[in-house]
Amino acid sequence: MTISATGSTSVGSHQPSLEIETRVQSWEVIGLAVGIAIYLLVCLLLISEGVPLGHDEAVYSARARELLLSQPASGWWGVYRAPGLPAFLTLAWIGNGTEPHLRLVVALFGSALIIFTWVLGRVMIGQRGSLVAAFGLALTPVILTSATQVWPDIPAAAVGMVALYLYARGLSLERIPWWTVVAVPLFVGLSTAIRYGAPIPLAIGLAGLTMWRLPAGLGSWLRVAVTAAGVGAVVIFTLMTPVFTGAITPFSALVGLSEGIPLSQGFEDYWRLRSSLIRGPVVLGVIGIVAGVIGSLLDRETRRRYLWPLGIGIVTFVALSASVHGEARYLAPVYPWFWLAAGIGLSTLGRLGPKRLAVGMALLAIMIYGSLALQLSDDRNRFNEGFTALRLAASSLDTGGDCGVLTSYTPQVEWYSGCDTIGIDRTSVVTESPLLPEGPRFLLMVEGGKRQPAADLLERYLLVTTGEVSTFGSAGQTGSIRIWTLADR
Repeated sequence: MTISATGSTSVGSHQPSLEIETRVQSWEVIGLAVGIAIYLLVCLLLISEGVPLGHDEAVYSARARELLLSQPASGWWGVYRAPGLPAFLTLAWIGNGTEPHLRLVVALFGSALIIFTWVLGRVMIGQRGSLVAAFGLALTPVILTSATQVWPDIPAAAVGMVALYLYARGLSLERIPWWTVVAVPLFVGLSTAIRYGAPIPLAIGLAGLTMWRLPAGLGSWLRVAVTAAGVGAVVIFTLMTPVFTGAITPFSALVGLSEGIPLSQGFEDYWRLRSSLIRGPVVLGVIGIVAGVIGSLLDRETRRRYLWPLGIGIVTFVALSASVHGEARYLAPVYPWFWLAAGIGLSTLGRLGPKRLAVGMALLAIMIYGSLALQLSDDRNRFNEGFTALRLAASSLDTGGDCGVLTSYTPQVEWYSGCDTIGIDRTSVVTESPLLPEGPRFLLMVEGGKRQPAADLLERYLLVTTGEVSTFGSAGQTGSIRIWTLADR
């Protein structure tokens, strides 16, 4: 198996060589396999906690179930959401389509993200640095958390990394092959169909890689131009046409969603989240970044390999921060670049001492951060535990047939109850909708929950209910939950 043919460079007697081998060695494969195994073990432990689905998780999961049943999208499915993740989530029904299977599908995408970060690293920075990057990424709490929730960020980043690797691989050859020209736009399009924001980090990554290999790009300028045109065409088709929405274009929906968000919002959010963004092995990665700066000042070859992933990562972070509010999971496309740059610095530090010491320190770091990974990545599971009472209440509505629910927790209630759900009208009493099927109908209220009707309107809603109220205890994110049966039509 060959990855690249960039050759090797001597950096002088006072500096160790950063040699890039063309053939994958057995120790690399073993090391990568160990990293993936640790990552999957932590993911399985997080998934096995069996916490309820959060709001966004329920949106994507319930939409996947609708696709399996060939049903149109419910009212809680916004056109600003890309359809790709629900399509992939249908694979969870190879099992039984429960929360663990859905989350496992996303976790497997995380494995692909780690693998393709490694192969891209072999092209850009060499063997040791790329393996360090793979381990760092596999143990990063933000990546582990995002990979064990039913969110589109990790799948989109993984598919996007395939496109970036294929483009870097094509640039590293004597001439860019036509398979690169065809494959890169296809994977960019697939990543965009999973997450509509994917073109931002991909455009920066592809442009950065072109500049990194500028002579190769100029030598095959026509194929680079055709690749760029293909990428542009597939992104425009996906975002500027209502092919996936049947209504307004995804771009228009995204613009409407971001209206009123100041340009500085993302930067402020990430500053507030800084402690969670750099926890665990990311602290060690910061040391690698600093070491890379020092190494770059001392050695030209180190500088060339270090500055490109660092620069692409920084520009990607700035672009994402300026385009949308900040959530840790949105940085899934940034961490691979961070770890590739950190891998250079850490592998350079490892060459300054005896090999046995470097190996021992690496194993110690893996043991420490591997043992802490579950604890450091468990925040979202602890948050989702607050929906336990909601899961219990919604599951009690499963009638085995057609039913409808009025609630402000629409996707979660629909997922657990199997009933069609619509949001509660907070301006007047509305209990009829063409979205509700024939059959029993229920009103589900959450004390202190989101988007609940005012007290006087709630009293008017209760006038059209019948039978005894079912009450479920409060837990975490929700207060006491009450369910009423609505009067017959």
